[in-house]
Amino acid sequence: MRSFFLPRFLLVLLFCGALTSPASWWWPFGGKKSVLDDYQTPEIQHGKYIPTDGDLSKKIYKKKDPDEGLSVKKVQELAERGNSNAQLTLGKIYFDGRAGAKQDFKEAFHWFSEAAKNGNAEAMYNVAICYDGGFGVRKADAKKALSWYQNAADHGVPEAQLKTAVFAEMQGKPEMAFKYYKMLADDGEPACQLQVALQYLNGYGVTADSVTAVEYLLKSAEQGNTRAQIRLADCYQQGVGTPRNFREVFHWLTLAAHDGDPEAQAKLGVCYLQGIGTEENADLAFHWFKISAEAKYSVGQYLLGNCYRDGTGTEQNDHLAFEQYILSADTGEPLAQYELASAFQDGRGTRQDLKLAREWLEKAAQGDLPIAKIRLAMMLSEDSGAGKADPVRARKLFDEAEKAQDSTAMLQVALCYLNGKVVPADRKKAQKMLEAAAVSGDIHAAEIYKIYFGKEF
Repeated sequence: MRSFFLPRFLLVLLFCGALTSPASWWWPFGGKKSVLDDYQTPEIQHGKYIPTDGDLSKKIYKKKDPDEGLSVKKVQELAERGNSNAQLTLGKIYFDGRAGAKQDFKEAFHWFSEAAKNGNAEAMYNVAICYDGGFGVRKADAKKALSWYQNAADHGVPEAQLKTAVFAEMQGKPEMAFKYYKMLADDGEPACQLQVALQYLNGYGVTADSVTAVEYLLKSAEQGNTRAQIRLADCYQQGVGTPRNFREVFHWLTLAAHDGDPEAQAKLGVCYLQGIGTEENADLAFHWFKISAEAKYSVGQYLLGNCYRDGTGTEQNDHLAFEQYILSADTGEPLAQYELASAFQDGRGTRQDLKLAREWLEKAAQGDLPIAKIRLAMMLSEDSGAGKADPVRARKLFDEAEKAQDSTAMLQVALCYLNGKVVPADRKKAQKMLEAAAVSGDIHAAEIYKIYFGKEF
């Protein structure tokens, strides 16, 4: 039976990828960062201090009680005289049940409120916490919590600035969120520098400004924020907010990859595979794809599958390729779903099963992958072992793929027009689609253009 899938030489890149220009090679976006446990230095534990010089046989010293010598009566006297620091301290005593006092959230809220009225910024933050968590008040009140967080934030409390930003974002107030994220970013907080950069990039709560976004990404990246390093690499790769610079792409991805980020590891593998900012090295590409895949990053699993499929940096093994595609496809990765469909269609690494091939193509098409839509359209255009034909839906999918402006899909659309598959044969439309694919850098489109139209593109 004739395969519905691309010949292997046409599957070098499947997504947004030109084959001749390093400026437009496929770039694996998305995915979740792996969570690495932070190294914890020895510290005070269970009220005892453990020496850090390695000799645990030494005498263990009792930790000093911070409440030792604290008189609730004296603190209360000062609080009742209007001393805001005493009012704050008394609120903490009742909130935590310290210094022999019984825990009492209502009393804590009362004294926090008094201190806040007297301009104590930390007390304002604690009032916000009470409204946020429903401590000492009738019920939690997000609106009042945000108001008090904002008061504390405007008085310079960093924790309040962060809380205000997060609350504002949750309540659909991106402009307010940006204001307070930027306060922290300008004070040197790397996570907030990243957030501000992303808001500048996406025009979320602020006028889009890719140049300023890159400035904030660079600040965050230089402090070791791996997510900022990856986004900065993306900007250098795409020429967003800065000129394209593939050495910088490679540099920042190397740092993030060695720090354990699986998205960076997958992208670094692509750099080695395509020679982006470094020399081509199939062995190192395979190495980084494998590490990324082992961290259960779906794009890394897909790319590792491609290595096994094509024998890139390792021995060719269709069975191992199929295993990686399954892992990636189950997370919803459209490219892996497409490859699974191809494997079931051809019986590559698994049994041949046209119905399963169609099921996985359906999923990949639902993931808005243009090449999957055109291949599913071809499958639906006629009765086959995969199920009944559906020419109406086939044409709809074909039209969606044609509009996608994806070079790999455009090439297949052109072949459909040349061969009268799904749509009536139309050499002019085929020529137009081949030209569009070739302009985007697809060398196979240029080769087919020469074969069918007798001239170089």
